[in-house]
Amino acid sequence: MAGGIRMIEQAILKREGEGYRGAADWYRLILCDVYLQIIAGNEKLPLPVLLRNLPIILKVIVTASSRIRTLVAPVLENPQFDPKGHFVGRANMVLGLLFTIRKKRALAISYLTEARRILSEFGQTPMLARIETALAEMKKV
Repeated sequence: MAGGIRMIEQAILKREGEGYRGAADWYRLILCDVYLQIIAGNEKLPLPVLLRNLPIILKVIVTASSRIRTLVAPVLENPQFDPKGHFVGRANMVLGLLFTIRKKRALAISYLTEARRILSEFGQTPMLARIETALAEMKKV
């Protein structure tokens, strides 16, 4: 896991250095998804895999909230991205899912609702279904 995270981080730096801000932001959102998967803890790993990756898992658990917010900020500020477009919608979804995991209901609903507003313009997609599922779960609580 650590190697994969490092590879994505290096890709972000490389694309930034080359001036490809859009590509760097795409990698930022991918890294956010990796962090969300780790902190959500929905997958049960075999014990040897868990032990081998324990240092990075613990580091991500401790730092994911601040790292995700830091990674999403440039995406939301990128003037190349339409404020009503996919990247901004996905960034809002990422923040909504983060706050869902962290049990910050009001923030989760706010970001997920904005993501749904933006992404519903593109029709029914797996991303929109993921948002609607998360919103439904937050509204049950």
